[in-house]
Amino acid sequence: MRVRRVLLHVLAVSVALLTPVLLARQWADAQPVPYGTVLVAGSDWAGASAAVGDLNVYSNGDGNRDAAQTYGLEYECVELAQRWAAVRFGAQPIWPVAYAFQMWDVGPRLRVPWQQLPNGGAVAPQYGDLLVFGGTAGAPAGHVAVVASAASDHVDVVEQNWALSNPTGRARLPLAGTTMPSRLGMPVLGWLRASLAPSGLRGADGPGGFALDGYGGIHPWGSAAPLAQAVSWPGWDIARGVAVQPGGAGGYVLDGWGGIHGFGSAPALDGTAYWPGQDVARAIALRPDGVSGYVLDGWGGVHPFGGAPAVATTAHWPHRDIARSIALRADGVSGYVLDGWGGVHPFGGAPAVATTAHWPGWDIARGLALRPDGRSGWVVDGWNGIHPFGDAPTLSSTAYFPGQDIARGISVVDAGGGYTITAWGRVREFGDAPPVSLSAAFDDPVARGMG
Repeated sequence: MRVRRVLLHVLAVSVALLTPVLLARQWADAQPVPYGTVLVAGSDWAGASAAVGDLNVYSNGDGNRDAAQTYGLEYECVELAQRWAAVRFGAQPIWPVAYAFQMWDVGPRLRVPWQQLPNGGAVAPQYGDLLVFGGTAGAPAGHVAVVASAASDHVDVVEQNWALSNPTGRARLPLAGTTMPSRLGMPVLGWLRASLAPSGLRGADGPGGFALDGYGGIHPWGSAAPLAQAVSWPGWDIARGVAVQPGGAGGYVLDGWGGIHGFGSAPALDGTAYWPGQDVARAIALRPDGVSGYVLDGWGGVHPFGGAPAVATTAHWPHRDIARSIALRADGVSGYVLDGWGGVHPFGGAPAVATTAHWPGWDIARGLALRPDGRSGWVVDGWNGIHPFGDAPTLSSTAYFPGQDIARGISVVDAGGGYTITAWGRVREFGDAPPVSLSAAFDDPVARGMG
């Protein structure tokens, strides 16, 4: 009986989601674009998220060649919507729908829920929303598209399985305030918005990332959107580091015992070092593949995870908790360890670098970040002072707190600047980095890092 239900569901999807195809064939007087042709590259509409997964928009050919895959029947309209929802917001890859218009009712009931924002209601569409069309007598399945951008008078969407005779994969639809008219007689029910998406999200926004609190909470700053979290420890200050995957759709939290916990779309990983009951892990760094890297312990040990190769270190302090931060170079096997006195120590074959600040015996260095050249960068001290190493330029912080051990991490945007984070979660720019409009704000000094 269960197999029969699955087969009936797949058949329903196969037939029902072809309705926009049938509608499009009313104008079919040209040859369709070959099946699987990229109509719109993911990088052309999805911003940094395109680096995380396949967000290309594809041609469905003549509409007669459907194949089931991870996100549904390729390359139907629902398949693109489900692929976007899963890659960017961690939604389940297949929604329990047989028709495109049913996504409207199902969205709020998903594991990662989507908010219903009705057409003509209080909230206009924004980047990342799923625009859902109702069914009609001629197109009973309805349709769904992804909002690529929105202005006061129009909404740009990317879509699959529309106008097969001359598909472009994108369209500009009219908008008046918060109201969208029907499209070829197909009504717009509204737009679904991921519960993890902040108001005002835009695909081309500037820098962004995540702040970590001691309880394992992940808080977006700048252009980053909230992501689903698998673990947290309310009231227990045990989170020690955070590393974000390229594209910002997921990453990993390190706990003090050495446990590695994924968030967003990041897959589960196992580490090679674990100290149950001992708060000794201090920082985590991801390699360019986003699923392997290294954990730093307080004694200076560098431990691979996710298949990363073992590396040779140049500094070790047995049973002395003084290592504070780690940064990887682009090769993914070399980098630098920061000690609490300001020393910067190469590992994995990285070249030695000259430092400009050192506080022997005073545990006040809090983080280091590399510039794109991989041999220079900056160290932040607890007062939020910025200190270059290698041949990085000397830069001033926009906020300095002499006498207060308040800074908790540093992140580089480009060769000319970046951001620091304070214990209360405030993100402060330095160098040429632009100010960010969103940052975490904690009631207590619980920030433990940034990524």
